Amino acid sequence: MILGFGAQSLIEDIITGAFIIFENQYSVGDIIILDDFRGIVRSIGVRTTVIEDAGGNLKVVNNSDIRNFQNRSRNNSVALVVVSVAYSTDLRELETMLKESLPSLKEEHPELYLTTPRYLGVDNLGDSGIDLKFAADVTEENIFTGQRMLARDLKILFDEKGVEIPFPQVVVHKAEN
Repeated sequence: MILGFGAQSLIEDIITGAFIIFENQYSVGDIIILDDFRGIVRSIGVRTTVIEDAGGNLKVVNNSDIRNFQNRSRNNSVALVVVSVAYSTDLRELETMLKESLPSLKEEHPELYLTTPRYLGVDNLGDSGIDLKFAADVTEENIFTGQRMLARDLKILFDEKGVEIPFPQVVVHKAEN
């Protein structure tokens, strides 16, 4: 009886593994998200798939347990960044400056940005500033690098152009005696 259940699981793993390979659902080197684990597929075996995350941790999964996953390597990804500017900022002037300046970011990092980073518009009217959303097309393997670099590039650009990025400040009042 126990042998029968073990054999049934093994057969399920093998059949599912065959479908993964024949249907080309993912390949070695693809970046996939399985449950809450994001990593690069290191091997696809008859019975298991091995995925490695950015920290070098390996997850070995029985093929029959792979039901819902995302293959993030099939299309380009989008690095999104939200930056706040002061309410005193002239948005029309800022938007003109961005049209002129954003192409230079692609020129500075052609290996990272697949297209010119773009300004998507006002995302939110926050407590201390206007939140602006930016996007840049990158490969999935560069999604986090792209977000960090875009944030860095925008900070430098805003500093150079005199655009104020607000930050929370605490005002302390001292009671008079």
